Amino acid sequence: MGIYVGFDPGGSGAFGWAVVSGEAFPLRLVDRGIAHHAHGAFNTAMDCAGSKVNAVGIDAPLFWNPAGDRRADQMVRKAIMQLGSPSATVNSVNSLQGACLIQGILVAMMCQQKTAKGIPITEAHPKALLWLVGKATCNCPPVDIAMSDLNEYVVGSRVQGASDHERDAVLGAVAAFAMESRLMEWRDLYGLEPDSITPLNPPPGYWMPLCPDLRQPASAR
Repeated sequence: MGIYVGFDPGGSGAFGWAVVSGEAFPLRLVDRGIAHHAHGAFNTAMDCAGSKVNAVGIDAPLFWNPAGDRRADQMVRKAIMQLGSPSATVNSVNSLQGACLIQGILVAMMCQQKTAKGIPITEAHPKALLWLVGKATCNCPPVDIAMSDLNEYVVGSRVQGASDHERDAVLGAVAAFAMESRLMEWRDLYGLEPDSITPLNPPPGYWMPLCPDLRQPASAR
C-alpha cells in the first residue's frame, strides 16, 4: 500500500499537511492537519506516515529560472486561463510571499534528508490542478471547493471539515501519487526548464495532468 504526503506551506498556523494511502483513486485520507512551520508539519506528517513514504508533493516553487518566469508556469497559466481561471492563480515565482518560498524548500530538504536515497518530490499546484481536472469552473472557483467535493480522488472519515490548507496538502499528495504511479494523463513539466536552479538533489518533478496545452511530453531529466 503506497503512502503519499502532501504539504501546503504557509505562515504560522497556515502550514497544511496530509497523508494519504492507496494504489489507485480514490486514495484514503489517513490524516491531515495544520502546523506553524516546516519543522512541525514535517515531523507530524512523517510520524503519521510511518517508515515508508513513496513520494511527497509540495505546493511551493522548488526550482527557479534565473531569467525570470518559468516556462512550465507559463504553460499551466495559459491552460487554466483558457478554462476561465484568473491569471493570478499561477503567480510568477518573483511575486510570491516569503513563507511559501522559504518554508516550501525547507520541508523539501527535510524530506530528502529523511533517508539515504531521499524521498521523491514533486512540486504541486493545487488550485491550478482543480481547474485542470475540471473541478474548478467560472461558476465554482477553487475557494468554493471543499475536500468533500473531491471523492473521486480521496475518501475517509477525516475528509469532512478540512480547511483549504489541508485540502491543498491533500492535492499535493495526489500529485505525488501521480508522479510515483506515472499516470498516463500526467506529465513532468520540470523538463521544460533545462536552465533551472534548485538546491534539491535529485531535482524535483513538476507533475500536472494532461490538458490541451500540456500535450507535449516534457523531456527526460
